[in-house]
Amino acid sequence: MRNDQFIGGEFEWFTAEVEDVNDPEKLNRVKVRCHGWHTDDTGVLKTSDLPWATVIMPATSASYKGIGSNHELVVGSWVVGFFRDGPSAQDPIIMGSIATKSNGIIDIPTEAQLNPPTNKVHKTEGGHLIEYDNTDGLKRINIQHASGTTININNDGTVEINAVNDIVNIDGNTTITGTLHVTGAQTNDTTIVAQGEITGNGIPLSTHKHDGSPTAGSGPKSDTGLPKP
Repeated sequence: MRNDQFIGGEFEWFTAEVEDVNDPEKLNRVKVRCHGWHTDDTGVLKTSDLPWATVIMPATSASYKGIGSNHELVVGSWVVGFFRDGPSAQDPIIMGSIATKSNGIIDIPTEAQLNPPTNKVHKTEGGHLIEYDNTDGLKRINIQHASGTTININNDGTVEINAVNDIVNIDGNTTITGTLHVTGAQTNDTTIVAQGEITGNGIPLSTHKHDGSPTAGSGPKSDTGLPKP
């Protein structure tokens, strides 16, 4: 190992394949087998004997006191980097990943191949997906859970939420501005209190309420078809 603080040393770069991402010290490191530097024979050089490589993070990640982000390399990722200690080749630094083909399959998300290069895609190994599609006339933001549940902001700004199990829970006070359209049955577990007046019939809603029971509103009706207060 060089002991000159790496000053004036030769720049030694490499390409490599990631073989381990479970850094016991949680320092955002990976083990890589560097092509031409390390033998491909795992019987001669085991993964456990490979040096830990530090992953360079972008300037958008502080990497300080728990602030920033972690790398997203996985076992099998191809990377490019350099040895910080030059020819000693014991201190590898990873600069970035390289898209390749594995068994004829392009190693970038399928969604990114639909409208390249305007569709910016981020996809994790668990199957979660975020798309920022900048295609003219098709601009949208799509957030998709691995289960298939999606949140879409379409080209015209419309927001769509599609839960695969048809359950969307909102916890807390909710304000809706505009007209609320409901399709299907409604279940009200607590009293619904209305305020203001119904335009055209003069019924004071400030004193009118439904208690949510199955028989609510089954009494005498006014000529408007609503229960008499």
